[in-house]
Amino acid sequence: MDKQELRDGLMHELWRMNKIDLMLSLREFVEGETAALWYLHSCGAERVSPSQISENLHVSRARAANILRSLRSKGYVEMEISPDDRRKMDVFFTPKGKKLLEEKYDFLLRYFDLFVDVLGESDILELTRLLKRVADSDRLIRSAGDARETGGGEE
Repeated sequence: MDKQELRDGLMHELWRMNKIDLMLSLREFVEGETAALWYLHSCGAERVSPSQISENLHVSRARAANILRSLRSKGYVEMEISPDDRRKMDVFFTPKGKKLLEEKYDFLLRYFDLFVDVLGESDILELTRLLKRVADSDRLIRSAGDARETGGGEE
């Protein structure tokens, strides 16, 4: 096979993977409201600032503010003036927000368990090894950054 066939086959399978519920659920944990809730859960602090959420999610402060506004309107987070610095706000979970995140995470875990069941131990280990290799590749990371700077990527 030539490089174009290999590339086209990889792209085709990645597009197909993108349609699986697992990927849609996983994507929630890296962007938007669920990602903000996940950051609140995983950062180890009971309270965080909106700017910390912005930085962690790699979104503008305006986008982070919109996410937080939506989460507040749904009752998943609350915000109050920081006792340490009255110029800043603290964001924290409500019980309703914790419950929602737990439900979403439990669903994701069950789905990944199915993924493991379908592929089996040796294939999961091989897939994990290959994904780690890709994620650790400085060449790919630099190329993705270059593509984004030249308009080839989406933010």
